[in-house]
Amino acid sequence: MAVRFRVNGSWSDPIDVRRTAHGRDDRPGQLSEAFAVPAGADRLGVICDAVVPAIPAIFGPTPAPPFRTPVTTSYAWGFPAVTRSGWGADEALMTWGEPDYSPAQVITVHHTAIPTGEEYGDYRDAVTGIYRFHARPAPDGNGWGDIGYHLIIDPNGVVYSARHSGADDSPIFKPGSDLRPGAEIVTAGHVSRANAGNLGVCLIGNFTHGLPSKAALHSLDIVLTRLCTGLGINPFAQVRYVNPINGVTATVPAVAGHRDWQNVCGPTECPGDLLHTILPLLTGLSRLG
Repeated sequence: MAVRFRVNGSWSDPIDVRRTAHGRDDRPGQLSEAFAVPAGADRLGVICDAVVPAIPAIFGPTPAPPFRTPVTTSYAWGFPAVTRSGWGADEALMTWGEPDYSPAQVITVHHTAIPTGEEYGDYRDAVTGIYRFHARPAPDGNGWGDIGYHLIIDPNGVVYSARHSGADDSPIFKPGSDLRPGAEIVTAGHVSRANAGNLGVCLIGNFTHGLPSKAALHSLDIVLTRLCTGLGINPFAQVRYVNPINGVTATVPAVAGHRDWQNVCGPTECPGDLLHTILPLLTGLSRLG
């Protein structure tokens, strides 16, 4: 399926509509991957054979200013991460239930595609929007009960704690954990059917035709360096992932893009052509430390 929009009397190019490839292992998303409605659109058409035009770009913009006042931040793992209370998570939306944990096996990199980041004057609002879309029940959201990623990185390079780990000041890992090989991470909802032991990092933006901002790439490099070093993950390696909950297996890069999991989760373009292309460079830097 594809859709197109009529704007000022002319139809846009078709946009693919795909079932979401994010999500919990036990509760598939009810909605499609998100796509933007162009400003001024007055009609929607449903069609087939989508073709999305290429839009040249290099490094992404940073339209929102940096924070002007301090926010609550965790330094538990060697990099700053704004806590859920720091970005203003409405914990009433967090209905996932008691968290479960599994030893970290792999890291998967995503992009949001939408929002691109250009919609906001404060990126905390973007994180809140992602949270609502992931947590709230259909038709307003995917009904997962919490945000699907472990970490989110905005265009200013700010890192946010995402999926609730059980402690506000200790993102990603089971409370009381040390950053070491075999450390247990909270199960999130970013690669359908392959979430247990799979650590998800998402950059705000669409990186199909352009790169993230330099600040975002720098923060992703730092995050990958700290996590790979602490967890003993060789970022150059191919690993045999085994989901300890449902038995799903896959051979993927130790630091993968979401699209590297398509045999498990279904078709997806995430994390965008250009970000996926430069992942080997970033993983090389992470190994150098």
